[in-house]
Amino acid sequence: MQNMINCAAHQDSQSPVTPCSHTARPLRVLVVEDDAAILRLYQAVLPAWPLPLDVTYVNNGIDAMFEMRRMQPDLLVLDLNIPGINGLKVLHETVWQAGATAVVVTGMDEERIGRLGGIPSGVEVLSKPVPFTRLMAIAQKLSETKCGATTPVSV
Repeated sequence: MQNMINCAAHQDSQSPVTPCSHTARPLRVLVVEDDAAILRLYQAVLPAWPLPLDVTYVNNGIDAMFEMRRMQPDLLVLDLNIPGINGLKVLHETVWQAGATAVVVTGMDEERIGRLGGIPSGVEVLSKPVPFTRLMAIAQKLSETKCGATTPVSV
């Protein structure tokens, strides 16, 4: 496990990411993962990203629904197979309300996801093991987009 953390953190720290210096606030990220080892991996890797982040971690769908409404994250990173309320219900019930960019990280195949109700359009699906480099690229793009929205336009 420690090797995985070190490798993932090293890989991500080598990426040429430069967040804008005038972002009004850190990118709010909600990570929903019930597997304790994977959750620890997120907790070790995300703080090493060269982005200003405010990350909340939860391990079930009920807490995810609560946190979606409370914190209104910019980015939701969600496992589908979670206790309480499954990840698909979390997506369908909260993402449109909160306006978050959602990324599903799952071990489920497309057929099973389809049988369970499918993923809403606009939600990127990534396969486990967690592709931290891709997640960081998504967070960076979102941060840049938000940065551009907060940058004063000179005429």
